Amino acid sequence: MSLFCKRVPVVVQLELRRFLSLILMALILLLSHHGGALATDVRNPLTPADTSSPRTTLSGFIDAVNGGHAQLMEILKSYLSSSRLYLSTEERKEVDRLFENVALARRTLNLSELPAALLLTESFTRIRILQLKEVLDRIELPAPESIPDATAMESREFKRWTLPGTELTLARVDQGPRAGEYLFSPETVERLPEFYHRIKHLPYQRGATAGWYERYRYGGAGLRRIIPLKWMMALPDWAKVIILDQPVWRWIGLVVVLFAATGLFQFIRRAATAWARRGSASELRTQWSRLVRAVSLLILIPIVAHVFTDNLRLSGHVLEIATLSLWTIFTLTLTWAVWLGSHVLAESIVSSQQMRAGSIDSQLVRLGLRLVATILSITILVVGAQQLGIPAYSVIAGLGVGGIAVALAAKDSLANLIGSLLIMFEKPFRVGHWIKVDSIEGFVESIGFRSTRIRTFYNSLVSIPSNHLVNSTVDNMAMRKLRAVRTVLHISYATPADKVEHFVAAIKQLIENGPYAYKKWFRIRFDDFGEYGLSILVNFLLDVSDNQVEQTERQRILLEILKLAETMDIQFATPPHLPSVDNLSGQNSSSAQHSG
Repeated sequence: MSLFCKRVPVVVQLELRRFLSLILMALILLLSHHGGALATDVRNPLTPADTSSPRTTLSGFIDAVNGGHAQLMEILKSYLSSSRLYLSTEERKEVDRLFENVALARRTLNLSELPAALLLTESFTRIRILQLKEVLDRIELPAPESIPDATAMESREFKRWTLPGTELTLARVDQGPRAGEYLFSPETVERLPEFYHRIKHLPYQRGATAGWYERYRYGGAGLRRIIPLKWMMALPDWAKVIILDQPVWRWIGLVVVLFAATGLFQFIRRAATAWARRGSASELRTQWSRLVRAVSLLILIPIVAHVFTDNLRLSGHVLEIATLSLWTIFTLTLTWAVWLGSHVLAESIVSSQQMRAGSIDSQLVRLGLRLVATILSITILVVGAQQLGIPAYSVIAGLGVGGIAVALAAKDSLANLIGSLLIMFEKPFRVGHWIKVDSIEGFVESIGFRSTRIRTFYNSLVSIPSNHLVNSTVDNMAMRKLRAVRTVLHISYATPADKVEHFVAAIKQLIENGPYAYKKWFRIRFDDFGEYGLSILVNFLLDVSDNQVEQTERQRILLEILKLAETMDIQFATPPHLPSVDNLSGQNSSSAQHSG
């Protein structure tokens, strides 16, 4: 630098320094102006409303609504002065932006005690905001300096401030994410419709947003994308008559929407019913049709709710009743759909080819999906009740002691449920198996949550508690790999010994040649001198797993033994207490002669 100064004349150096200084000053001014513009003209949309004191909360609410109203007036002025029927794209964007100010006003209200279902609709909260603004516009507000700030509230014992001469209260939030903020109290927010009806006859104060609430409440702004706003404003006087806080045109729209939704649902219901009855009607197809009806209702309800709140712009008690009713129907329908869906899914899995060829127990699938559906249904009902303003969580917590008593009373049912689960997992028997439990014997017809049903040989249905089955000895006859057949033949004492020997050998050969006989073990022998004849033991095993095959093969072998006895002229012995065949024949002949 020193070398540069030595070679450059002093005058040039001075001019160069002056030029650089000017450039630097210009840059500073430019940057400061740019930064000031950013700070002044661009507001961070994430900046929350100042609610640190009653003064800032009240002023912030009024400024937010006034800002939105000024924007709305500019949009309406531009629209009404044009020849267009609909708002332009830019005007619609401006309408969306103006409600950002309304959203800031919403932050000044404590909505914690209102049903969450109502808060899901922006129309409800906007009506509350505009009602509060109407009240504030028609009463005389105190001077800003007389409203306590954060410092003044710190010295107060009670962290509440009521607007002089009113019941409008701003209270400090003590708990939750908004602790320490001063908001319009829940009691104030809840009573805003009452306050509005009490002061609506008063004149507006200076600087009021006159008429905004009435235009929003009774106007057709929600229909601007369907019916031109100018047409809505030009409706005849009879259509603007107020009935139960709603104009006549809105009641007409309400009836039309309900009629259209009902007609569409009936069409879907009839189509689903016709499909279920078409072809081979089954229980599964019937359940599918019911599920389609439930799902269609779940789709229709949000659409109807959207039309009610965003298009027809229902207000007052009608809006509250409609919103809560639709939410209740939606919650119950969703619970119904979940239950039907679990049943349809279970039966679809059970009836599938993969299921039939697999090892998964059908009853276990049904039980598992029903348990999942039960948990989901209870969860949906609890959440739905909370959204409706019913303190379901508090009720459940309050049932803690009572739940213990209920659990003790239902211990047998719980034991049976656990027993059913053990049966399904361990699989000592399945549906269709022939079992013996104590003195009960029959085929398993069903395995339920509480009991197992057995169809006896007398065609009676016996229900055995699952807990009793788990703690009892169960003889599963269907699981036998070999079926034992044992009988004793009694032949006449007049039969010669060699004929008895040949008869025993012939029976052995008959058993050995049988298609299902277990060749490794059988007992065929002359066993004893019986009371009324010679006893021949016939004891063998059949290698079959099906009960019907066992009975058929047993019958075939016994018939073959009977034919063998006839061929070899073997006479079966007659018990002493029974008349012989000859005696029976003689008695019949005598009776016939006597009758003649």
